[in-house]
Amino acid sequence: MTHGIGVLGLGIIGRRMIGEFKANPQFEVIAGYDPSPVEIDVPRAKNVQDLIADPAIDCIYVATPPATHEELVRAVADAGKAIFCEKPLSASPASAKACVEATLNAGVPSAVNFPFATAPAALRLKELIETGALGDDLSAQLKVRFKTWPRGWQHGAAGWLAGPEQGGFTREVVSHFIFLALRLFGLARLIEKKVERGPSGAETRMEATLQFARCRLTIDGAVEGEIDDFNQFEVKGSKGSAIMSDWYRLRHASGDIERSSSAGNQIAELARLLDGEPCRLATFQEAAAVVDIVEGILSEKG
Repeated sequence: MTHGIGVLGLGIIGRRMIGEFKANPQFEVIAGYDPSPVEIDVPRAKNVQDLIADPAIDCIYVATPPATHEELVRAVADAGKAIFCEKPLSASPASAKACVEATLNAGVPSAVNFPFATAPAALRLKELIETGALGDDLSAQLKVRFKTWPRGWQHGAAGWLAGPEQGGFTREVVSHFIFLALRLFGLARLIEKKVERGPSGAETRMEATLQFARCRLTIDGAVEGEIDDFNQFEVKGSKGSAIMSDWYRLRHASGDIERSSSAGNQIAELARLLDGEPCRLATFQEAAAVVDIVEGILSEKG
């Protein structure tokens, strides 16, 4: 069965995902829309309403800034169509909750694009933890560094990424690893945090400690150094450790997994969701839990 896709938001990620949809024969990109005059090689809808109303479209992929997600999710859900939304689900816990309620009330298929849901390195790490290969007394550490924020490839493409209302590296990057940690370790609560902000108001340094049901995670993030995008997520136990780095690379004594994009895996799982089959994609509820933690870290309150 072929699923018709409409794309809301034609920035870097939106255009990249159009290519992924086109590479999967289970999808046909019907149209896209963005208020900016971006060149695309698919039909362009006149406005948001026309895109959502197109009868050939079964699912809307939302690739717009986080502050727009609630309104768009409500509109798509009201139209009875499936939703595949970019992360973060929102920059507000209340708004994220509203997104969850909108999809539940409408009964439409929905998922959020956290690639660690299907990345081979993340799935293998989960297996190592669940089989006891790392042992007991688990602890985890995340370190991220950026030469500049936004990163070089993002400059000039998304000004909202630089500001404190919707942007910053905690929402854009750390959220991926918080989602992964929730899948690996269960529910979490924020123990402590420290945030330093630059002239734009977005964080330039962030430290936090999260207590999960099975593990304590410490996070160390900063805009400093000469590496454009450094990330390392290490899980240690009584029997050894495993390290994820460079997004999709895994190092463990049992064998390594090299870096490879999981975008194609995400699209394949979306097809399963739309076909009514079980899938690995992040649920709106999981994404809302990530928003709760991220916004707790960034909150001005102690």
